[in-house]
Amino acid sequence: MFSKTIFKQTFKSNIRLWLIITVILVALSTLIIGIFNPDMMERVLGFMERAIDDPEFLARMQQEISLINVLGMNFYAGMGLILVLIYIIITANSLVVSKVDRGSMAYILSTPIKRSTVIVTQAIYMIIALVVMFSILAASGLVTAEVSHGGVFFERFTDDVTAVAEEAGMEEAYVAADLNMILENPQLLAIGAEARGIEVEVYAIYLTMLIAQGDDMPQPERTPEQTAMEEQMETAFVDGLEAAAEHMEIEMIELFGDLRALLADHEALGVAVAASGLPVEHFVQGIYMQLAMEEIFLDSRFQFDIGDYIWLNIGMFLLMFATAAISFFFSCLFNLSKHAIALGAGIPIAFYIFQTMAMVGEDLEFFRYFTINTLYNPIDIAAGNGFAIQFAILGVIGVILYGLSVVVFKKKDLPL
Repeated sequence: MFSKTIFKQTFKSNIRLWLIITVILVALSTLIIGIFNPDMMERVLGFMERAIDDPEFLARMQQEISLINVLGMNFYAGMGLILVLIYIIITANSLVVSKVDRGSMAYILSTPIKRSTVIVTQAIYMIIALVVMFSILAASGLVTAEVSHGGVFFERFTDDVTAVAEEAGMEEAYVAADLNMILENPQLLAIGAEARGIEVEVYAIYLTMLIAQGDDMPQPERTPEQTAMEEQMETAFVDGLEAAAEHMEIEMIELFGDLRALLADHEALGVAVAASGLPVEHFVQGIYMQLAMEEIFLDSRFQFDIGDYIWLNIGMFLLMFATAAISFFFSCLFNLSKHAIALGAGIPIAFYIFQTMAMVGEDLEFFRYFTINTLYNPIDIAAGNGFAIQFAILGVIGVILYGLSVVVFKKKDLPL
């Protein structure tokens, strides 16, 4: 059921296109991973805040600015998917129907080689080509992430930990494991704050939050009175920010993205404090806490979860495995290339268009039920949502269609 001779011939005939697509995929993926910069993404989001009056959308975008999410949205659900789709359409056509159309398939079948051997070998080539393509893509991405950002194969340390370790003459791992050492030493605290480019007060709160996150000791339960007081202070703080935004003639969300501007504007700060009813030191402390949380969020965006990344690649492979099976099936079904391409290319392209339309808005969301592309959602993978059933469906679709392709090709009439 497998011919090494046919496989070698197929390999030689299709290797050039495979190399071109694979090189482009690797280049685009490594470029996105290599240039990823949360600060740059924050500036892009800042421009969006000025142009888009949709707080819910902007809040969602704020959460999605991470390396895995940016890679998923821009590559695995965009450019990368289109490139692999082009490769599949061209290759599936050349493997079977193109040979039938040109008459070379009749020559191959005039030898003792069985039809089943020919078609199974072509199907195996298609699958192996995709497996190797995605294996190289995944491996190059992991290496690029480690070289550019670290934390993939080896532990990544933030700039402040590195700077403090150099000053103290200690290992970075030792400093990262004992952040209290920085917090309790004013000199090291100043060095760490300078390395991160933030105020010492903000850096101290940032360290305190990190230490609390890593503390396994159970936290005491808040009393109803404490909870009510915290909610009251949060409401007062927001009231102050709203008053400051109105005074500065900017949107609330824009002010929230640049609280340091409020600290620098003493007149606006006075308006905010007066509107909040809080003591000035408490209001400023609230701003420092918000800035500290931004630093923690900034750190999390550099995290490159190997598991999520591998699942991104597996999911896209399964989608392309099923898509390739569709194109391969029609390549086996028809004897003319124009007919095979009409459906073998038309259906996968329609699936991509339907998915894109479903993402535009709620009015067009029903299109998601007319495409298998919605079974692969990179954002769901990064968010840890369930995707096992969707991936299994894609795998089953591919296996069934490849099986039908073999049956159809064995039974159909071929032109001599």
